[in-house]
This record gives sequence, structure tokens and C-alpha cells, in this order.
Amino acid sequence: MEIKLTEGKKELFAVTHPYFKDKGYKFNTTKKTGVGYTLNLKHVKILLVFEFKTKSSLHELLPFSIFHEQVENLINEIGKPNFSDTGNVSWRTVKDSLPNNYKSALSDINFNTLLSFRQWGHAIVDYAQGPGQAFIDTYSYLPNVLKEMDRLEDEGKYWKEILVGLADYDFRGLIISKLCSDPYFEEKVASRDEVFYKVPQLKDWIPYYNMLKERLKTIEPVYPYYKNV
Repeated sequence: MEIKLTEGKKELFAVTHPYFKDKGYKFNTTKKTGVGYTLNLKHVKILLVFEFKTKSSLHELLPFSIFHEQVENLINEIGKPNFSDTGNVSWRTVKDSLPNNYKSALSDINFNTLLSFRQWGHAIVDYAQGPGQAFIDTYSYLPNVLKEMDRLEDEGKYWKEILVGLADYDFRGLIISKLCSDPYFEEKVASRDEVFYKVPQLKDWIPYYNMLKERLKTIEPVYPYYKNV
């Protein structure tokens, strides 16, 4: 017998709600942040969002992401192509990746029974209280985000592995660099100049990139550089 999604959600949330409520999270269903849990801290918001499918059973959990007010206020102020401040608002700065043990647990769940939704709930709680909490503890502090950006760059990888966005993940990276007293801030700007001014596909981003650079001249660092912390 086919399981109704509403029934499955009831079983899922019977497992997840107690855990997240105990941690101070609020459950919300707004279009702005999606269906999931949010935790408001000082200048920081933690988000965990579900993606439920109505025409299939391929339901998903988006891993933890963190909204840094100091970063996203600037992103929202500057804007980006096809950006509307009436409905398209930046709510995420950094993102986690779901660990292999969660993916392994999920591979055994078929969502064809009510029990499967409860199993999913337990897998989510295991993720949240283990690697998910470690992600939150680390990347709620912006200098740690810069440290990870530098590690990725040293390994020839892109900031987008930790930062959210399309081309605007570079915007976030430069803002974080400036806020965190990065001695290599100017080098980072120069390297992004090479991208935004020379990649034809990014021509629509150039006016916003220029505005960002001008705005960053007025921003004072807030945090000490991570190597001195």
C-alpha cells in the first residue's frame, strides 16, 4: 500500500522534532527558508532544510548551512543578476556536506513504509548531533571559514566547496577575507579580477563585482586573522 507523504512526515517529525526542539531550534515551513529547522544565534542562523517530492519518493535532506549576517547583509545590499529584494534574499553563507555514514544509512531506506520515515529521522539526528554539530561549532566563526577557504585554495580547489552561491560565492569569500583581517585580501581580489573580467559568461556580474569592491573599501575588519587566533 502506498504511503501518503503526510503520514510519512508525521513519523519523521516524531523522531526529529524532540531532538531539535531540545536544542532550541524552531520548525518552520516558510517559502523563504524552506521546510526545516532554524536556530538563531547572535549574527548567525543555522538552517537544516528538507526537500520533499510529491511525485516521487526521492526525498532529500539538505545538509546544515549557516547564515552569517555580516556577510549576507552585504550580499543583499549589492545584489546580483536577476536578484530581487522582494523575494530573492540570501539566507546561506556556508554549507556542510552529508557524511558517508548518513548516505549509507539513507541507501537502505526506500520510503515505502512508515518505518522507513522513522529510520530517516534517526539518521538525521545521528548526523545532526555528530558531524553536523562539528560543522556548526567550526564554521559559525568566520575566521574558521577563511581558514578552510585557504586550505581549499592551497589544494587547487574552489571556495564553492564550503561557500554557497553561483559566482557570488566569490563575493562571499572576499567579504569574509576583509572581515577577518586577511593579509592576503588584495591577492584574493586580484585573483578574482582575473575571473570576473576575463570570463565572458560572467559579464552580467561585473557591475555587481565592481560595486562589491568599492563597498569593501569601507568595511573595517572585525576578526583577527585566524593564524593569530
